[in-house]
Amino acid sequence: MSALSTNRPQQLAALFDAHDAQLLSAVGRRVAAQPATIADACSHAWTQLLAAEHVDLSVPWAPLAWLSTTAVREAWRLNSLEWRTTPHSPNKLDAIIANHGDTAPDTAELAALHQRLELVDEIPERPRRFLLRLALGYSYDAISAAEGVSPTTTNKQIARAKRLLRELDHAQGGE
Repeated sequence: MSALSTNRPQQLAALFDAHDAQLLSAVGRRVAAQPATIADACSHAWTQLLAAEHVDLSVPWAPLAWLSTTAVREAWRLNSLEWRTTPHSPNKLDAIIANHGDTAPDTAELAALHQRLELVDEIPERPRRFLLRLALGYSYDAISAAEGVSPTTTNKQIARAKRLLRELDHAQGGE
């Protein structure tokens, strides 16, 4: 084992002490995600750096650039997984309607809304994710950033989801 490799753990510890907060902040600015997701992504990057012998710690900017890139990509991946595994709950419609005031629909209208909302579950997973983000108030740019895709892809996925919803609604005798 060379003197350089025996010194690596101390170099990594000093690097961590000096730049961990900076890395968290930098990744947080680049990725729209929960703080826990950002922290997990940064932890992953530090762990990967332990095994990445090819990263030269003697060049001041090299490990920081490597860490930043690795953490951002991991945050995108984790963010994507979070949205893929978040279950869709039609019961949230009740809360939305309850907060809507005097314009709440009658029972028959509410049943029809629940039935139409269940159509969302029949859309393939990827366009459904894009559509649900749009329904939650995300802008097209925010959806693009969160999904790690271009605005054109975002537009196409949302258009596909809307088209599939119209087709499903029409097939069930909807408007």
